[in-house]
Amino acid sequence: MISLYYILNFVLIGIYPISRIFRLLNFFILDIPDELGTTRENSIFYTIMAFTVIKYLRSYSTLQFLSSLFFTIKVALITSYLFVDIKISLLYAGACLMIFVLCSEPKFNGKTKIQDVEDIKEFEELVGVKFRDNDEGDIIEELNERFKKKQQRKEKSQKILNYKITEMVFAEFYVDWADTCNYTKEIWANFSCKYTTKGLKFISINLAKIPRLAECYRINTSAMSRQLPTVILFEDGEEAQRFPPIDEKTNKIPKVLKYGKKELQSYFDLEKRYLATRDL
Repeated sequence: MISLYYILNFVLIGIYPISRIFRLLNFFILDIPDELGTTRENSIFYTIMAFTVIKYLRSYSTLQFLSSLFFTIKVALITSYLFVDIKISLLYAGACLMIFVLCSEPKFNGKTKIQDVEDIKEFEELVGVKFRDNDEGDIIEELNERFKKKQQRKEKSQKILNYKITEMVFAEFYVDWADTCNYTKEIWANFSCKYTTKGLKFISINLAKIPRLAECYRINTSAMSRQLPTVILFEDGEEAQRFPPIDEKTNKIPKVLKYGKKELQSYFDLEKRYLATRDL
């Protein structure tokens, strides 16, 4: 079933060509060519096409691409109506704002094998980690100790990898209000359906429900955070890899321009992990 969000956005976008075809407004000013012979309307829609290509190349899911596309087209239509009649432009902008406020974007609801974690105790059981204390500050102190030990280890390329004797958990840490978390759900769900085995599990943790884990694993959940979502791969209860990565020297997080499916598969070595554990 098509979401109300998509229906309303398609209706909003469809108003313009309908008003054009049936001449409901005076679009004469948009048809005046400039020095290059291009009309204002064509200039606006050439810009839309350029932005659409850029958004498509940078999008990492269908949901993100559609959201960006709707926004770009509506801004262009508000600009077009502004040339025709400022009152119509303001009315159209108000309708766009109303839909944005009252009708939220649909969330990914496709097939997945990701298990939702409800509390720290369940997290302990699934990941295979045991904290000294679930309620006091010991949990943060213990995680900091573990992270320091991890920093002192050699790089992954210098370690001997034996996925067959390793219990692995792919954990997605997210919050509901972050658009990136919503847009990347499709990627993690596809990974879970393709790579889940007895030795490789996929779980998700809503940090709004378990904020203590955000402190434990140093995940910034502020509105300006570059760490949402954070995906951590655990091996026998210990953090082995995370994305976005934290620079161990500067303690900085790089800005992620795109969550590329192939790049993430390679980064986490998911194919080899799956092949090593599928027959367990």
